[in-house]
Formats: sequence, structure tokens, C-alpha cells
Amino acid sequence: MNQNMLIILLEVIFVVAGAIQIFFYLYFYLRVAIYRKREGKLQTPPVSVIIAARNEYDNLAVHLPSILEQDYPDFEVVVVNDGSWDDTEILLEEFQKRYANLRVVIRPANEYYDAGKKLAITLGIKGAKHERLLFTDADCRPVSRKWIQSMVAQADGDTLVLGYSPYAKGKGFLNRVIRADAYLTAMNYMGFSLAGIPYMGVGRNLSYSKSTFFKVGGFRRHYSIASGDDDLFVNEVANKNNTVVCLDKNGVVESVPETKWKLFWRQKRRHLYTGRRYKRIHKLLLITQPISYLLFTVAAILLFVFHTWLYIVIMTLCFRLLIQFFIFRRSSQRLGQTDLLIFIPLLELFVVMMNGFIHIANVSAKPNKWKN
Repeated sequence: MNQNMLIILLEVIFVVAGAIQIFFYLYFYLRVAIYRKREGKLQTPPVSVIIAARNEYDNLAVHLPSILEQDYPDFEVVVVNDGSWDDTEILLEEFQKRYANLRVVIRPANEYYDAGKKLAITLGIKGAKHERLLFTDADCRPVSRKWIQSMVAQADGDTLVLGYSPYAKGKGFLNRVIRADAYLTAMNYMGFSLAGIPYMGVGRNLSYSKSTFFKVGGFRRHYSIASGDDDLFVNEVANKNNTVVCLDKNGVVESVPETKWKLFWRQKRRHLYTGRRYKRIHKLLLITQPISYLLFTVAAILLFVFHTWLYIVIMTLCFRLLIQFFIFRRSSQRLGQTDLLIFIPLLELFVVMMNGFIHIANVSAKPNKWKN
């Protein structure tokens, strides 16, 4: 291929990839920025909050009271002690003396068989008293005493509610990467859901009904995979008519981020491994955005090298950057991540490349179980 042909190819790639990028921002991500909660009577059904915990003494000691002390008329908190060998059982017994709304389900430890988080969650659902279920993790803390109210306000019947769960702000580049990754992921699944294409939710902040769970046989279709109790389940049952998002600032659950790259890499491998089980249309859309972004970036750099379309490239890059800034400025305010805004262009490139390497790593080896 001679240089002229290469330049023409780069121009075509730049135009097509750029158009795809603009489409994603204006069709999906803009919906998060301009979202307005639908009007209607607020729901206050009895709620069972379910937490699966294994060796989570420290996290439960810090975060569980903020869940047990929610300002909501009728709710219980079901903690599944999934074979813990630390002092979790003793801690939960102490909490039960103080909180009448705490229920504990115990699954004894089995050194020969690790059933995984899905069995723990299933036991919690079976032990729950109420039809409306709300899920979070032991290392999560609601930012408001109105969390339950915010998450179930639009829950009617079999409605799925997709909540937002950022990671706590800390120091260092790793913390920014983790928080940016969670933010960009939320922009995807929230934007897709608002466009009528729900494909996932996060188990740190997710609500659905007990009937919905048992109607599809629980996790039976993907029980063999360590992760997927949240995204694969949502991918299976969600549609444009039964799914809503919660973008209320009181409906946020903050999570504890990893502090070591090795642990974060392992966590991301588990999360991304489930993507191969998504519906085809979801996989196509999800792979189109990052690939078009990388092609757009590479084509722009090479066109600069060849001194071709300089003004067009500069104007297109600036146009995309401006669209990203205005959409993300509004959405980051809504999602409480404004400090990331100035770093997003660089963090986005890093996250996209990192996720690409993780997908490659997942081809050769299956991620570990949810807790070791």
C-alpha cells in the first residue's frame, strides 16, 4: 500500500470512527446529563436489603450501621454469612442485639466446595421476607439515610432499578483510574438503559423483585461463572419497559476501592469476563464504542504525522472534546465526580487500553472465584 492509499484509508477511518463517537455521546451519554425523574406516585414497598459477606468483619463493622439505620418505614437487612472464618459471626450476633431489623443467614464453610457468591445471594433471597429486594455489598456505604427510599421510589411490580455506586475518593493515580472506570461504566449502562437498551447493573446498588428472580430460575443460566450475579442477571431479564435508573444523589452507594494494582486487575478480570455472555446486540454496541475511540485517536495522530487534514482533524478533536466536556460536566455533577472532569480525556484512554488488555488476558485464563 502506497502512502496516498494509506492516507485515504486513515481519512475514512477518522471520519467513520469520529461519527460513531459523536453518535454515542449525543444518543446515549447525553441522556444521563439531561435526565429528569419521571413524575408519579412514589412507591414505599416493604424492602429486604441483601448483603452476601465472606470474611467481611472490618467492612461490616464500619458500614452495616449506615444501612440498618436508613430512614424508611418498613425494611429488613439480610446478611448472608457465607462461610466466614473470621469474627463476622460474632459481630453479626452483636448487631442483632441492637437492631431488630437485622436478619442473618448462615452458610457453613466447606473447604471442599466453594459455591460462590451466587449461592449466598440465592439463600439471602429465599430468606427475605419482602417482595422488593435491594442489593449491596459489605464494603459499601449509602451516602444518605434516604438511600432505600431513593432506590425504590420508582419500583413498581417487577421493575428493575439500576443504581450508581462510585468508589471513595483517595490519593494516587490508581484511585483516579478506579473511579474513572466506574464513572465511565455508569455512563454506559445508565445511558443505554435510558435509551431503552438496558444491558447491566452493578450489584453494589441494584433492586428487583423476588418474583423476577424466581421467574427466570435465579442464576441457573450462568451459575458456573464466578461473577455475573448483577450484570448477567440484568442482561437476562431487563428490557426497555421494566427497567429504570436511579440518578438521585441520595440513592448513591459508595464503595471501598482497591489500593493495589494487582487486586484491581483481578477484580476487573472477574467483572469483564462476564461480558462474553451478554446478548449479541449489547456486545456489538459495547465493543463498537472503545474500538471506534482507539481508531479515531490513532487515525488523528497519523494524519498529523502525514500533515494531512490538519485543520479538519484539529476541529473534529476539539468538537468531540467540547461535547464530552459539556455532557460529562453535567453528568459528573449529577454523579458526584466533578474532580475527575479535567482528567477524563487521559483517564478514558488509559481505561480503554487497560480493559482491552484484560479482555486479552481473559481469553487464556478464567478469573478466580469471588472470594479466596
